[in-house]
Amino acid sequence: MQVNNTQGSSIKNATRKNTGGRKKKGSVWRSIIGGVIGGWAEASSLHPLDTIKTRLQLAGRLQTATTTPIATSVGANAIKASTAQKIHTGIMDCGTALIREEGFFALYKGLSPFLVNISCKYFVRFGVNFQLREAIAKYNGTPNTTVMQNLACGMAAGTTEALLVVTPFEVVKTKLQAQVTRTSEKGAPMKYRGPIDCAAKVVQKYGFGALWKGAGPTVFRQATNQASMFTAYSWMRKNVWGLDASKSSEGLLPWQAALTGLVASCVGPLLNCPADVIKTRLQVQTHSMIDPTGRGHYKGFVDAYFRIWREEGYAALYKGIVPRLARLAPGQAITW
Repeated sequence: MQVNNTQGSSIKNATRKNTGGRKKKGSVWRSIIGGVIGGWAEASSLHPLDTIKTRLQLAGRLQTATTTPIATSVGANAIKASTAQKIHTGIMDCGTALIREEGFFALYKGLSPFLVNISCKYFVRFGVNFQLREAIAKYNGTPNTTVMQNLACGMAAGTTEALLVVTPFEVVKTKLQAQVTRTSEKGAPMKYRGPIDCAAKVVQKYGFGALWKGAGPTVFRQATNQASMFTAYSWMRKNVWGLDASKSSEGLLPWQAALTGLVASCVGPLLNCPADVIKTRLQVQTHSMIDPTGRGHYKGFVDAYFRIWREEGYAALYKGIVPRLARLAPGQAITW
């Protein structure tokens, strides 16, 4: 009888162990799929804020060369930077100006590459992060990972998504969002007719590597975003809600998961907004935007950082922070 009881106990433990493994794997996939679906909801509802953020970040850059046409329509219809971009006072001013001058759907420029970008990057982000954390926890023989391990896993996820997915899609999205068309010029030919046309023209003119322009600041932005978000999320699960930090949203009520995601997603943008501004400026920069003196060209991340600071003031490195937070925070609340 004792032997049978022992055997029964072993079988139960083994079954529990196997079920736990299956549950953990299921949890990872639920997080990935949930992230992708949440990302689509985020992009569809909050994309206008991203367009406004891009325009705010580019406003000062495009005014540096008063005789340089923006990447918009071609020929006689090209719009000069001095008249196309005004310094907006904030989100409402920029948004209403966009609708008034370019039409309501100008707020949704670059949406299609953004939707594909969101789907792919969330798949990579949640997949890499949770798989790494699971592997580290298994190696350590503990159910949870440490704060430093969470930071490292988040940075690895952010770096991977930036290099594989985010940078080329951001180049296309940013160029489309920067493209200005007046409602009075409906028949004017556009430089980029859509995301595929934009990508093809960039590759044809500048080479395949041009799709990875601004990769440095993009990697920095994504790595610090995910490192801070996943670490803050795990910390809040453990210290605020008293739950297992190794899980994603399991055990949390919907409002708790949304609130935790919202708070955790605010940390990264507050730290890395300068990198986001520089990324946007580098990605929209083309040879046609360089004035004869060469003042209109950023040589790289460091040069852009100090020139923006010197020419526009340090606050210019935080342009677009309000619409960025207004999009990211509720977006992550939806996703989690």
